[in-house]
Amino acid sequence: MLELILIPFIVSFLIAVFSVPVIIRVANLKNLTDDPDTDRKRHQTNTPTLGGIAIFAGMLVAFSVIYDLYGFSDLKFITPALVILFFAGVKDDLLLLTPWKKLAIQISCAILITYLGNLRITSLWGIFTVQEVAFAPGIFLTVFLMISLINAFNLIDGINGLAGSLGLFASLYFGFWFASNEFHSLTVLSFSLAGALLGFLCFNFNKAKIFMGDTGSMAIGFIIAILAIRFIEANRVNIEHLKYPVLNAPAVTFAVLSIPLFDMIRVFVIRIFKKKSPFTADRNHIHHFYVDNGLSHAKTVLLLLLINISCVLIAIPLNKFRSAWSSLIVFAYLCLVHWLSYSLYKLNFCKKPIIDLSSKDF
Repeated sequence: MLELILIPFIVSFLIAVFSVPVIIRVANLKNLTDDPDTDRKRHQTNTPTLGGIAIFAGMLVAFSVIYDLYGFSDLKFITPALVILFFAGVKDDLLLLTPWKKLAIQISCAILITYLGNLRITSLWGIFTVQEVAFAPGIFLTVFLMISLINAFNLIDGINGLAGSLGLFASLYFGFWFASNEFHSLTVLSFSLAGALLGFLCFNFNKAKIFMGDTGSMAIGFIIAILAIRFIEANRVNIEHLKYPVLNAPAVTFAVLSIPLFDMIRVFVIRIFKKKSPFTADRNHIHHFYVDNGLSHAKTVLLLLLINISCVLIAIPLNKFRSAWSSLIVFAYLCLVHWLSYSLYKLNFCKKPIIDLSSKDF
């Protein structure tokens, strides 16, 4: 089992680490960079946006090699769906795609992996008093969840290292759980993503030399969605055979992905309340709030990562509660944390010299 963790992790890490400098060099030569402006983008220099290529390459190569080498066959149509998302992401990073075209491609990939790849939510775990979910509603619900997670990671990718760090945490959590319960192919998928993300973060954390772009964020959201749905279903279908069962799996899944999901819900509500399209770009994201109030990118990433981990630590002990109640407790905790942060900054408590939040150096 150890080789299913180490080999994909190391291979994907090395591919990402060695490919990023090449991508940076080519992007600078061909002027394939993101230019700074005075509105939403606050980076100081032109920065390449094709880091997602390194994430995609590292993850897909490591996963495909180990997957075929060990003869796994339970994860179907991941590769073709990822390739479609990859080309859509590259085009969006270079030439821009309209939100509706991007959404149509995401839906197509989600249908491919759910309908043909046999990935489907089969139960609501008692949420809204619903247990079993029929085939068609299950497909619709699964596609909706996948689209939500793809866009959640796409939206959270607003400052250096944030999407990569949250994706790394989620992939490691799911990966170690799958490894502990002997889900071999999902273990390989998880650690292939984790290794690629760690390799990318070597060039993206704090003062970024490259951005992941939509190529990376959509791939992360897509793989994390697969891992999350498999995690939920495994804790329902195979509950009697698991070494470490999670009785409130939907709540723990929400906790693991709490920051991207909370930020997406929060931003969409704000935009709709202001009578704007939910897809309109702005600086209302939770990470923008902390950065605009004095925290550096690195400190904001670490703060949000700690909040994310604390959500998981809250959700795991709630095994005896229904998943709906556990999820509401986690969501209420996130609302409380955000309200306290907003109140402290508004009252200027967090800008005292004793805590030097204005420092731009980590």
